[in-house]
Amino acid sequence: MINKTYISNSYDDTLKIGEDFAKYLKPGDIVTLDGDLGAGKTAFTTGVCKGLGITEYVNSPTFTIVNEYRSGNIPVFHFDVYRLTSMDDLYDIGWDDYASSKGIIFMEWAEIVKNELDEFYYEIIIKKRFDLGDDSREITICYRGENI
Repeated sequence: MINKTYISNSYDDTLKIGEDFAKYLKPGDIVTLDGDLGAGKTAFTTGVCKGLGITEYVNSPTFTIVNEYRSGNIPVFHFDVYRLTSMDDLYDIGWDDYASSKGIIFMEWAEIVKNELDEFYYEIIIKKRFDLGDDSREITICYRGENI
């Protein structure tokens, strides 16, 4: 479990923060990612996947809604729920199967479904910090729910 804020000054920093965060994750975890367009949600997820031993190329699931990465020890399911309007839309694309698979689920733009998630999940908020530099980001990681 982790509750911390980091400053990233580059794409590589964001990858490293994600890679370090991977050590906290276990099968069945859900991670929500929120931030402006281009803030670094997919970059962060790329770093986590690297930390989990995923060897596939990680890209944004904007048009596919979900990308699956199965080359590591734990599968990763990377969702972009921006175009969904409710949790019902998520169920229509097989949410129950993903949620019961014992993989790790990443959900970009999760605001529309957060109220429907189980009580325990990690919330990642990435904010651009132009006051610190053009490529700077503030990455806040919070665990939502009771202590394990």
